[in-house]
Amino acid sequence: MQFDDLAQAAEELRQLGLEAAHEILYGPRGFIEGLDIGDDFYPLWELCLPENQDAVGRRDFNFIKARRGPDWPSAPRQPASV
Repeated sequence: MQFDDLAQAAEELRQLGLEAAHEILYGPRGFIEGLDIGDDFYPLWELCLPENQDAVGRRDFNFIKARRGPDWPSAPRQPASV
């Protein structure tokens, strides 16, 4: 699955029978682009992680969600400043 056009990716998922939409979440530090799949938001950065590529290929978004810890952020963590 290609993520250079998230609207198209959402359309492909809908054609496979999944409830999916391209979403942009706005916050105080900018925005996060990703896909709403069912009741869950999957940011682009999470979908592109190497460890999620097999699950994305299988369209197993529950697997990706299950890997999230209790303090999972929707925005990628920034490295600590020194």
